[in-house]
Amino acid sequence: MSNLHLSVYLNEDRPQVLHPSVTELPLDALGPELCARLKDSLAVDSSDGVACAASARLWECLLEKTRLPYLLLRVADMRMSLGSKVTAVMLYVELQAILRDPTFSLWVAQSRSSILAEADRQLIEYKNNPSLGFSPSQRWRSTAGIDTFPYCRLQQAQITSMRDDWLRMDSPMDIKAKFFNLHCLETNVIEGTVQFDESTTTQMVQLGFYNQAEPLDAENLIRGAVRDRADAISILQDTHKALNEIFAILQSEPINLTVELVRRLHAQLMKTSRVLYVDTNRGRRLSYLNVGVTRQISRVNVTATLKSVKIQFCPSDEVETELSIFCRRFNELVQNSNMDPFAAAAWISHIFITIHPFEASSSSTYYERISSNILMCFYIGW
Repeated sequence: MSNLHLSVYLNEDRPQVLHPSVTELPLDALGPELCARLKDSLAVDSSDGVACAASARLWECLLEKTRLPYLLLRVADMRMSLGSKVTAVMLYVELQAILRDPTFSLWVAQSRSSILAEADRQLIEYKNNPSLGFSPSQRWRSTAGIDTFPYCRLQQAQITSMRDDWLRMDSPMDIKAKFFNLHCLETNVIEGTVQFDESTTTQMVQLGFYNQAEPLDAENLIRGAVRDRADAISILQDTHKALNEIFAILQSEPINLTVELVRRLHAQLMKTSRVLYVDTNRGRRLSYLNVGVTRQISRVNVTATLKSVKIQFCPSDEVETELSIFCRRFNELVQNSNMDPFAAAAWISHIFITIHPFEASSSSTYYERISSNILMCFYIGW
């Protein structure tokens, strides 16, 4: 018997399930090495937030590769405990289709009905309740199919000059690589995710995020929601990998941005950020974000408050439609070879952020990161 659970994630509201497929470590399916890692992840100290977050990320990663009941139960419990109830109950439904346990089945059906009803109620309120206090000028309106492209054309001499500037960055000094590194660092600073001291930042711009010449100390992290240096480096690596992938896509012919591609980029960008132990205004806590799925799947609505302005974004039930239109018009826009890339970038940023296709958290406005990466690559690859 190896019915191991992390107490911090255990959902004590559900019926106990004792089927061997959810109590015995799946040695045959995972193999000895992965099974040992899984077992270790279930034995970490529940008071160690960083270790618990790492455990949850491992479970999510394994579940993406194999839909084992052992993993389905633990990931569902973890998501439920961290507030992602819609995607948690989706996993419980999937698990019940395998187990066919009558008591568990009844609980899943009741939980699903309650959770989806609450999501429907919140959506109606988000759309219609004036007491939410959205600024009149910042209420949601469909933009992807309506807002016109910018009318800013460049002369051929200007286009040539921009391209020559970019080509000069491909020098033996690796200016382009350093520029990519700086971009990754700065976008995470702007978001409030992580910021290193000046000397460490300079070192990372020069060397990147994969082979540090010297080990980093906690003192090198001077501010940001993420305070663990290993998590911070991993987030920068995720950002860098997504940036390279976006740049490769925008170098292809013809460019074809799709909803599925945006989802995949998001999953890469947020691989580490999906479960973190972060600093918030209310202290340190575990946070969970659904990655690789839009808010239409997770049924989450988002707002932003900046000083005296409260912004309403695309309601969750319209996200996929708006994102699909955005991708189609993006592909049209990038075919205009004489379009000013700065004007085009402004249009892309405006539409993408207004849709806000993915969840946000108090610690990371990561839609800004994926947006800025697309824009930067869009400009330099023009």
